[in-house]
Amino acid sequence: DNPTGGGAYLQTSVMAADFRDYVEIVFENPEDSVQSWHIDGHHFFVVGMDGGQWSGASRSNYNLADTISRCTVQVYPKSWSAVYMPLDNVGMWNVRSENWAHQYLGQQFYLRVYSPANSWRDEYPIPSNALRCGRAVGH
Repeated sequence: DNPTGGGAYLQTSVMAADFRDYVEIVFENPEDSVQSWHIDGHHFFVVGMDGGQWSGASRSNYNLADTISRCTVQVYPKSWSAVYMPLDNVGMWNVRSENWAHQYLGQQFYLRVYSPANSWRDEYPIPSNALRCGRAVGH
């Protein structure tokens, strides 16, 4: 909430998380049009949405009784939507705006779900013929 003021740099946006954790994601939309957000590889539960800005006090109005499992959520103009998501799928997953212009301008990031166990049930190793760059090569 309070950036440290470090210099800007160009890099792929990746957020790390642990397998079997549970996260809360809040999408805010300051624009005058509806935004849709999609998360690959996971389902989530829409627990709240309202007009204005989200705050910690918004949690008191969350629906924790009968939410619906989804993979896409709408965020209405000048509003927010909050989701709870179980991280039950190991891998690298794209979280993105469904608006192509917004994606192009950077409204997307990757969620890397790690597991301490190397299980083929949860994640296959990268194929030997895959093209690698950046961190995958070790740079």
